Amino acid sequence: MKRILPISVISAVLTILLTGISSTLNSQEISLKYNYPADKGVKYVMTSTMAQVMDIQGQTMQTDVNSVFGCSVKSAGNQNGNIAVEVTVDTLGQVTSSPMGGSGGSVAGIKGKSCKLTITPDGKVIDLTGAEAVTFNVEGSGESNLSSSLGDFFPRLPLTAVKAGDTWTYTDSTITKTPTTNMKVTDVAENKIEGVELIDGIECARIKSTHTGVMTMSLQAQGMDIFIKGPYTGTSECIFAVKEGYFLNLKSATSVKGTLDLPSMGMNMPITMDMKSECVGK
Repeated sequence: MKRILPISVISAVLTILLTGISSTLNSQEISLKYNYPADKGVKYVMTSTMAQVMDIQGQTMQTDVNSVFGCSVKSAGNQNGNIAVEVTVDTLGQVTSSPMGGSGGSVAGIKGKSCKLTITPDGKVIDLTGAEAVTFNVEGSGESNLSSSLGDFFPRLPLTAVKAGDTWTYTDSTITKTPTTNMKVTDVAENKIEGVELIDGIECARIKSTHTGVMTMSLQAQGMDIFIKGPYTGTSECIFAVKEGYFLNLKSATSVKGTLDLPSMGMNMPITMDMKSECVGK
């Protein structure tokens, strides 16, 4: 009769084995780049919250916005060393609440609509015209398009091979345009490969980043021109599937402290925006 090893021994052996695997993974150099499959889309669901506080002549007014964006992403071929991806919308919705009341909900007629984007191998979106062409209406917010959801959808990757503990910096800007809003974000990101690990059997790189920069926005609401500008700080954490070529999870938190100008009313007031989001892929 074969002798069965005690559970404690099996556990110890597995611990040693996994420690060895982790050590080996973290000592290897890896190259990270996007390479979505062409036959089956990777599904994502992104949930976001924003608390916006304005100081109006000594009185504060808070507006809360909750949104969800679900989509699938697959490869649409290569373009001069870059990557074309096709994004198909599964769900889109936004709910806004303030002392003035609530508005929003699911966006009707958007499910199944798709667009093509061009991204660099490290994740910078360089062509948003396809996303800008897919327009929709959000109750209480007016007309918008998919560029507002996809302009900075893909977390950025290092341009060279890296291993656990390596750091790098990049400076970039993102511009998104909708029928009522223009926004530019200039971002300086300090990034670090925290480690390479197995998650559900998939070799993944964990990237943590700190962000600083400036956000400027111009928009029209209720017939008025509104301008918002201010510095921001933030953090993000990305889980990227190394061999598969796409991210599995992205969490971020951002805080903007700026000013809001209403030229037609001669008003200038402080504004803060605290945003959190998580995008989960499968």
